[in-house]
Amino acid sequence: MEFLSQKERIKILKTWDIYELSIDDQIVKVFEKVRDIRFGSIGSRNPMDIYKSNKGTCSGKHFLLRELYKGIELKTKDMICMQRWKDLIWFPTGRYEIVNFSEDLKYMLKQNEIIDFHNYIKILVNGKWIQIDVTIDKPLKKLGFFTTENWDGKSDMPLCFCGTNKIWDCKDNGMEEKRKLVSQLPEHIRTARHQFLQLMTKWIDTLRENGEI
Repeated sequence: MEFLSQKERIKILKTWDIYELSIDDQIVKVFEKVRDIRFGSIGSRNPMDIYKSNKGTCSGKHFLLRELYKGIELKTKDMICMQRWKDLIWFPTGRYEIVNFSEDLKYMLKQNEIIDFHNYIKILVNGKWIQIDVTIDKPLKKLGFFTTENWDGKSDMPLCFCGTNKIWDCKDNGMEEKRKLVSQLPEHIRTARHQFLQLMTKWIDTLRENGEI
């Protein structure tokens, strides 16, 4: 599924002063520009909505990233891995800090098993599929979230969220696959997931507005 026309892709790349760069620089700069879009739910996964609002969650940000890489004629594919939000608090790995969620969010994670499906993409560079994750913008590192900086444009990067070994290669159909996977969750988990995303977005937005991140 394609969301943007080639004309729309090129217009965004030109607006961001990326279109005239070398291919190596384009790969890195597209990543950096989409990564730095604010993380948070706007109720849409459409990449143009993400671009215009300068805000989005993992799915919308990666659909935009994928479209812009198509704009510079790279092959891409949508990827999804299963994710548990509580892993960001109780099961940090070596490269993850414990996320300093608000007390309300911590309480929700203690009371509920909130399963989610994390979108990211892969691009084909020099005959190799490279893993990319733009979910988290840099200011959120202050809260313990993980993001990649100083990427070389040629290497796999770690995922922003701890994923499990359940991974789906969705080709160009990440949006429909995400909808299907979420719809298969039990109703109480879908409800908890929605409430958690809304509360987390409000919490992050308040911190941004107050100049704390």
